[in-house]
Amino acid sequence: MQRAHARCALFFAALFAALLLATAPALAQLPESCLPPGQDHGKARVDFVYDGDTVRLVDGRRIRLIGLDTPEFHHRDERREAEPYAVEAHEALKALLAEHGQQVLLVHDRQRHDRYQRTLAHLYTPDGRSITALMLQQGLGTRLTIPPNDWNVDCYRDAEREAGIAQRGIWSLSQNSLFDATELPRDATGFRRVEGRVTRIGESPRAIWINLEGDVALRIDREDLQFFPDLDVTSLMDARVRGRGYVYNHRGQLRIRLRHAADLEILAVNGS
Repeated sequence: MQRAHARCALFFAALFAALLLATAPALAQLPESCLPPGQDHGKARVDFVYDGDTVRLVDGRRIRLIGLDTPEFHHRDERREAEPYAVEAHEALKALLAEHGQQVLLVHDRQRHDRYQRTLAHLYTPDGRSITALMLQQGLGTRLTIPPNDWNVDCYRDAEREAGIAQRGIWSLSQNSLFDATELPRDATGFRRVEGRVTRIGESPRAIWINLEGDVALRIDREDLQFFPDLDVTSLMDARVRGRGYVYNHRGQLRIRLRHAADLEILAVNGS
């Protein structure tokens, strides 16, 4: 029964990917903020697709796509089911690559490798379309900005926003709704978007804390403040702000670490 269920899931995921390709002309027009590859760092051929954001090239390099985080398969824990849209993201990336004969263009950012020694790169189709942006535009992942690799961040933000407005893919799930900080479930985990009024600004030797109503704190490590060049923390008291990231619980308080200015939006200052 379990194998039959898995085969059924794969069938519908493949069907979903086929439908995405069928509607590709409608999604092919990426936001105007999307930059072309410009001077790329070489052409390559994909040999294997691990999931929606990680592939292996024929030369053996394992590529982690910059700017994209797709739902997890939980490969290392067979007891856990794949997250919603993990299979669809995997199949859609496979279909997109197959459409272009597995050929990609690589564009590196400031860092060449992550802590797992995977090669970091922005991937493009041979005709110059951002693969990260195409996946985000289809609602098959969230924008992930990890400094200092923030090239093309505006493109990824706008592609994700388009999917969110249309409620495509993961944006059709209630867990990805925009939560008021006072209504965020106390057992919340994973990626979340919250909005609320700032009640206190805290500081420690390592971080700045933007505390919201509802006992939710947005944390900015001091080492990341350089990626918030226009942020005046002292002006945020009573402001209404919106933050996004991965939530964790620390001694009963929900916290979200913000790594980049693209993850913080100031909606109203001092009640204005």
